[in-house]
Amino acid sequence: MIEQPDRLQVLVLTGGLIHLVNQLAVVFDLPEVQASGAEVGLMFTGVITGDAQGLGAQHQAVQNWLAVLQREDPVHFGAVELISCAEDLRPGWDLVCLNNLWQGAQRDPVERFGIATVVVGGDGLGLYYRTGRELRAILPSLLGCPIAFGDREVRYVLNGRQPFWHRPPGPAKPVSEAIRRQLFDALVASQRQRCQVFVQDCLERTPPNRPFWLCSVPNLAHQFPLNQLPFSVLERWLQQLGRGHGFDRQRDALLLIDHPKAPAWGSFGSDLPAGVSGRIRSAVPLEVLVRALEEAAPGRSIVVAGLSSALYGVRCLTGAAVVWLSLAPLWLGNRLYRRRPLEFLHRALRVRRMAQLTAQLRSDQ
Repeated sequence: MIEQPDRLQVLVLTGGLIHLVNQLAVVFDLPEVQASGAEVGLMFTGVITGDAQGLGAQHQAVQNWLAVLQREDPVHFGAVELISCAEDLRPGWDLVCLNNLWQGAQRDPVERFGIATVVVGGDGLGLYYRTGRELRAILPSLLGCPIAFGDREVRYVLNGRQPFWHRPPGPAKPVSEAIRRQLFDALVASQRQRCQVFVQDCLERTPPNRPFWLCSVPNLAHQFPLNQLPFSVLERWLQQLGRGHGFDRQRDALLLIDHPKAPAWGSFGSDLPAGVSGRIRSAVPLEVLVRALEEAAPGRSIVVAGLSSALYGVRCLTGAAVVWLSLAPLWLGNRLYRRRPLEFLHRALRVRRMAQLTAQLRSDQ
């Protein structure tokens, strides 16, 4: 009898469902995983671990997703399991896949268990990070300096050509689009029921034979006076959509998608201007919501506006168009940024990087 090689023990430390779509695509495309298979443990890190209700919802979403994957492909996904908390982690991992090397919650298990091989998959769908505040990362990126992490082997698997002013210290392999598509399709299937309310709202609030206009509102209300984005910000964004992208306030309707952690009264308050049909709040990833809308209304155009990495995900995983909203209204509408300009510059740099990668994606296609 031929002895089967031991399966690789792979730990995946993640920040969210779309992160996991990317990270599992990275893991299952690794040569050593393809050669002998792998037992994969998934664990959430970061801010969400302090929100028991939110973490529980994410765990349930992962379990539902894994059930779909394991029915479709038990050979590859049968040995993937969710680890509920850091206390349940055991030693013996051969390899770890992280979002970010700089994040303490992801570095800690690597150091604690002495994991020798580290694969960095990036934020969301493979956007590279060096530090929590990217301004500090420009010079090390230009110089090609690695992030100090002992004598571990560190590899990078990233999506797209990272800008030269914010890049990893060495070559990065591309993410497998075929595996990522399989994972995302299964995630959409597992979340279909949760998307029904969103889809119904879009159908009811959008005039027939007009595009669906969605605005993914950035989670920034807490940075503004009175914990609310000013009316002027939304007005300027509506003007931007009208001038350059064909939005007609007389014929179209913009639906705001608030962040789950936005104020209960909404990021812009309860009074919304003409041209805005309302707001909804959803913990389902934006990319999944857009795909569900595509399936419900095939052939109708969808335009998604916003300022987060989810727009890059929408462009990668769906057929929707995206519009990067201007940052100028945020600066003009928040006097607090005058006291903390680096907070604004950090966001501006990040948005610029994501918009550049999105433009590259369009040219590659």
